[in-house]
Amino acid sequence: MTMDTLRFFQLLFLACFTSVVMACNDDFISAVGDPGMRRDGLRVAIEAWNQCNEVGEEAVNMGSPRMADCFDVDHSTSSVNLIHKVSEDENRLGLLNDTYGRIKARSYDRYAPKKQLYLGNKCQVKDYPKPWQFWMIMLKSGNMDTLAARCPENGKKSEPFAPESRFPCFGEGWMNMPKMYHNYTGVHGNNTLDANVKSGVVDNSTSYFNVTWQKELGKGSWVFHFYLKTSSKYPWLMLYLRSDATKGFSGGYHYQTRGMSKIVPKSQNFKVKFKLNITQGGGPGSQFYLMDIGSCWKNDGSTLNGNQTLMFSYI
Repeated sequence: MTMDTLRFFQLLFLACFTSVVMACNDDFISAVGDPGMRRDGLRVAIEAWNQCNEVGEEAVNMGSPRMADCFDVDHSTSSVNLIHKVSEDENRLGLLNDTYGRIKARSYDRYAPKKQLYLGNKCQVKDYPKPWQFWMIMLKSGNMDTLAARCPENGKKSEPFAPESRFPCFGEGWMNMPKMYHNYTGVHGNNTLDANVKSGVVDNSTSYFNVTWQKELGKGSWVFHFYLKTSSKYPWLMLYLRSDATKGFSGGYHYQTRGMSKIVPKSQNFKVKFKLNITQGGGPGSQFYLMDIGSCWKNDGSTLNGNQTLMFSYI
């Protein structure tokens, strides 16, 4: 059974901490680097994962599944210029295509998080109390080979178990990384590697995703437009908009991440505000995570040390 889901939203994200004296608009202090998404200079990254929160293997000619779209706006001349922080060659860095650049890693799983740190350094914005890097768009597949026991369970090596309907598995290549094509202010692609990505919107036999973002210079907020379509081979696809921690471990991951949350929420004394306009719903099968706060701390408030068995990961 296929699902065709379209979501369109403008997002305002603020967090309020009672322990912070300094206030914004007399009520709030922002926990994110770009409150309200009002900054003209764009900071967005894109990542893809399998069910294990790993890469497994890169897709052919795609590079490691980490990209970034970051630019500053130059008003020094009569015409407005965009200064891009990340080149398309850098977005395509990877091991399979032998373009690993300065990023040193011997496995696909280790290379991807190191590439994220590399892109974070390219996009980083100085701020108080910490610098920040980018909003994160994440595409994740729920396909999993249960007999191979590739995914850890509660931070420990798992045992093989019989296939279950909640973990789709159609055969060889079931946990593959997607094709991802980035254009400035947009990214699209599919998980069905042998399909024509251009026909993904109308072809019900293939999966497809598309995310675009736009903003009027000097006015309003960035508007993100999300589209996600599953297929019989990929019935469980997840599309996130994340505000990850700017430094340290992030929810569910055992490595350093980069993101937008310069203050990590540690109690229920904060608020999240955003605007969402659903123009075409997917019913109860909709698979979006908006807004996802990807940060990590232990239940006693202490920072995470890599032990994922006693922690609170994300909201």
